[in-house]
Amino acid sequence: MSRVWLVASAACLCIASSAHAQTVLTLEETVARARERAASVAVARARVAESEAALLDPSARFRENPLVSGGLGPRSGDFERTTDVELSVSQLFETGGQRKARLAGATAAIDRQKADVEQTAREAVFEAASAFLDGLAAIERVSVAQDADSVSRQLLTAAERRFAAGDIAAIDVNLARIDAARSAAVLRGSRADLQAVEDRIRSILRLPANEPLELRGSLDPPPAPALEQLEAAVAQRPEFAALAADAREAEAQTQLGRALGKPDLGLSAGYSREGPDTIVLGGLTATLPLFHRGQGTLAAGLARGSRVRLEAELARERAVRDVRAAYRVYTQRAELVAALTKDALPSVADNESLAQRSYDAGEINLMDMLLIRRDAVDARTAVIERRLDAARSRLVVDFAAGVLR
Repeated sequence: MSRVWLVASAACLCIASSAHAQTVLTLEETVARARERAASVAVARARVAESEAALLDPSARFRENPLVSGGLGPRSGDFERTTDVELSVSQLFETGGQRKARLAGATAAIDRQKADVEQTAREAVFEAASAFLDGLAAIERVSVAQDADSVSRQLLTAAERRFAAGDIAAIDVNLARIDAARSAAVLRGSRADLQAVEDRIRSILRLPANEPLELRGSLDPPPAPALEQLEAAVAQRPEFAALAADAREAEAQTQLGRALGKPDLGLSAGYSREGPDTIVLGGLTATLPLFHRGQGTLAAGLARGSRVRLEAELARERAVRDVRAAYRVYTQRAELVAALTKDALPSVADNESLAQRSYDAGEINLMDMLLIRRDAVDARTAVIERRLDAARSRLVVDFAAGVLR
């Protein structure tokens, strides 16, 4: 019996410990997990392996396999019958550097795919970091809603007590009940919003659905680096590495087109027996690139190179513009948050304190008290939204500059 009790107790402890286990995420941890666990990143890495497998064919020393041919047949003469045998082996050699061009093109394709992995990871990190910021804002909204709900219930209790004593009318009690119901509904909605954001983070990071999640951080990011530093960092964005690999692939295609215009050489060795005679032959063949000279491959490579150069130039111009625009938006929103935090929040707290004392002294009625409280809640919520806007703008600055990865 004691053994059974011990096993049952151990099982209960395991269940309890797993129930209380939770994942604690900071912004840095969220970014790291997104790079490693996001589904889109895993698929992009699998494409790299696919590209590396495509390198095997151009790595082969000879593009064509040796050709072996033979023949066997009887020879009939006036006086005897013999068997003739013929056997030959030939191998074609590319002499224009085709293999080197194909290898360069395949290697550039792998590099481009690796750059695509970095770009995919960058986008996954941005999505996860955005969700993390939404989660922090949702937590602060829940906190504001909890405070408002607590005060509303206290006001309702006080109103019911004063009504029972005959100090206030029934309409004040109804107002207090309506406010308490509204505050409770806002709290439930805020908690539902927080749950939705947490589920979104779990989905992005591929976390267990039933695992508790705790977000730790602040909506107040550190100041952004100087604009000049951010513009200089643009060149490190993965998309430019992908374009550079695309340019190398176009150059390899151009080289292959030129190489296809050169003749290929073939060597052959043959053995034959005709009657009592044995014959050994060596041969040399050469292709004549009269009709197919790689002109299509060459033209496609040149056109692709021109397109990539234009695309890279336009992409750099667009990236710098995006950084400057994001920086301006962030600066304005950060200044707005600073002004609200300095001017609005202290006045909100002061108004709430004054309104509570005035209501307790009978200087204002319950309606005025509720209006002042509602304005205070709205002001706090508005500050959270503006801080979230500023934090998102800071995130966009890092993403546009390529430093968020």
